[in-house]
Amino acid sequence: MNENDMLKKVRAGELAANNGTIIRTLGMLGLDYQYLRLRVLQTTLADSMGRAAMCSAINYLADSGYILVRTVDEHAPSSVSDAEPELLEIKLSPAGTRIQRGVEKDPLIEL
Repeated sequence: MNENDMLKKVRAGELAANNGTIIRTLGMLGLDYQYLRLRVLQTTLADSMGRAAMCSAINYLADSGYILVRTVDEHAPSSVSDAEPELLEIKLSPAGTRIQRGVEKDPLIEL
């Protein structure tokens, strides 16, 4: 295995762990029925996950349909690529709830 392959595996492992942390956190808070502001999530996870890592995980989870992301003020669908995380809120989608409860699996989500 060359250095590039090892780096890819490390990054994939970090993303999978971060994705799992977000899914577990939302599940523990019961957020399959209400939204959580990203700034609250960011503060909660500050010791274990930086802003860039959190945004990367949020992007993956949203693009995969596991979480719903919307603006706080207008409640319009959005993404962390389009707006500052402080202006967004998220919740688990039905697919995210299935992942969180172990009904479905994703290789990039480490629960």
